[in-house]
Amino acid sequence: MKISVVTTLYKSERFLEEFYKRILKTVLEFTNEYELIFVNDGSPDFSDRKILSIRKNDANVKLIQLSRNFGHHKAVMTGLRYASGDYIYLLDVDLEEPPELLKEFYNVLIDGNADVVYGVQKKRKGKYFEKITGKFFYKVFNLMSEIPIKENILMARLMKRRYVDALKEYHEKELFLGGVFAMVGYHQVSIDVDKGSRPDTTYTFRKKMSLLVNAITATSNRLLIYVFYLGLIISFTSFVGLLYFVIRAIFYKDYL
Repeated sequence: MKISVVTTLYKSERFLEEFYKRILKTVLEFTNEYELIFVNDGSPDFSDRKILSIRKNDANVKLIQLSRNFGHHKAVMTGLRYASGDYIYLLDVDLEEPPELLKEFYNVLIDGNADVVYGVQKKRKGKYFEKITGKFFYKVFNLMSEIPIKENILMARLMKRRYVDALKEYHEKELFLGGVFAMVGYHQVSIDVDKGSRPDTTYTFRKKMSLLVNAITATSNRLLIYVFYLGLIISFTSFVGLLYFVIRAIFYKDYL
């Protein structure tokens, strides 16, 4: 079997050496047929040069250069479109989720005859504000979405070929992968994962709110339905108010 590992690069230079050594050691416990796909999402540091340096000694390392920063989720989809393995292992490069999770994911995938095994945080990382905004994100999304998702899902997941082929059929301009992952269907299994934390995360509050808007509009039409009915209520209320003032003006002269 062939395993494809897909990850993205954005201010990732300092993680790459350790990430490569750990993921390579883990993959080689399964197979000698592999590819490590790194998608450079307009990283302002020298992440791409680091990968090219590593590639000199490992032809199975592949670098995809995006022309600018398109965002994490679009970069992930780009990597998945190029992945050719029988199994595709997706995770972030920052080592908050250990690369060695592949072993646990694979065992659960095979034992449960699943198509996808993905991680869910046992306990949400970060400070109080980050935890509150994270809970708010999932509450609002699940309220608006036809297909609810688990809270605190992680990008880390192991997927079979047929699932990824179905996933690649989605060509929406705005992507929220948490919703798309669920919409694809198939047999998906979640497992609890201890996720690390680092203070210099690139996911700011503004980016989270932007992601929430994209998530709702890209995966659900409920917002449009709610806006439609709100428009009807406002129009009806305005009509009733106008009718009231017209009647007062016609039948009650003293009103003027």
